[in-house]
Amino acid sequence: MRIRKARQVVKSFADETRIRIISLLDKEPLNVTELCKIIGATQSSISKHLACLRLTGVVADKRKGLNVYYRLVESGNPDQRKLVNNIVKGLAAVEVTKSDETKLAKIINGRKKA
Repeated sequence: MRIRKARQVVKSFADETRIRIISLLDKEPLNVTELCKIIGATQSSISKHLACLRLTGVVADKRKGLNVYYRLVESGNPDQRKLVNNIVKGLAAVEVTKSDETKLAKIINGRKKA
């Protein structure tokens, strides 16, 4: 990975909301509405953060019916994926991450019931 690309990826982790989004998307593809419910941010805020993450190549989207689901990109570059994996692993013990995972479980259960 070139230093410029590495800098862009690391820079995308410089915001708490983006870190939380990345941690959640590592577990499950989610749409904007679901991310808003978990994180407690507005739709426009989440959309702006997702746009930033898409530009760095960390996140991709896929349309499914009327919804657009976001997921972490399985980078063809093993160094970039390793960098993202290490950051996500480092977040596992963070209190807000645990709270987000509890909310994520409720959303996944809600999907199964629908």
